[in-house]
Amino acid sequence: MSDTRVLREEDPEAARLLGEGWTVVAESWGARLRDPDPQRLRALVDVATLAGYDVRELERHELGAVAGLEAVTAGDYPRTPATDVPARTRAVLEAMDARFVGAWAGDVLAAVTAVEPGEGLVETSFTSVHPEHRRRGLAAAVKAASVLVMLPGGARVFGTGGAAVNAGSLAMNARVGYLVEERWLSLRAPAARPADDAAGGSTGLAKAPRRGPSDF
Repeated sequence: MSDTRVLREEDPEAARLLGEGWTVVAESWGARLRDPDPQRLRALVDVATLAGYDVRELERHELGAVAGLEAVTAGDYPRTPATDVPARTRAVLEAMDARFVGAWAGDVLAAVTAVEPGEGLVETSFTSVHPEHRRRGLAAAVKAASVLVMLPGGARVFGTGGAAVNAGSLAMNARVGYLVEERWLSLRAPAARPADDAAGGSTGLAKAPRRGPSDF
């Protein structure tokens, strides 16, 4: 059994475990965007288009470029017990029930985000930006564009999240209009004593929140 648990910050169980000597090894957050303002979103997209990027929804035949970008950025995603990062091969991407929005610099995919419809909301699966194109507003641009893509279908609530160590992701999502509504703690048990082991005293891993993307 695992000696790590992922719990909501306000969960009484988290307070109890901390009192027993468990330690916080990572923090993560979940945010919502409700009834987004299209004008605000289009302004974020305009930042990228005015800089010469082509921001648009991707076709399925372009998923190879997404897989290539994910291979480049894979090592940049924060890893925590609550923010797992799977390998995103073309086969994995094609199996996703997602829509992809990217920013192109000529024939180079500079940024991408993927969104998937869920129960009552549209969830961001991941967002990434090529290292050579960062700090140009591209993450906010593709994320805003993905919301605009989903609005005509009636979507009004959008979810995203990430690791607390990625302050840039949190700031970017705030620009898009997301508000943090939940915070999660990854807690690690104190070193087990032999008596604890004999009694099976370690606690199983709680189910981590589905959101855990990193935005660059």
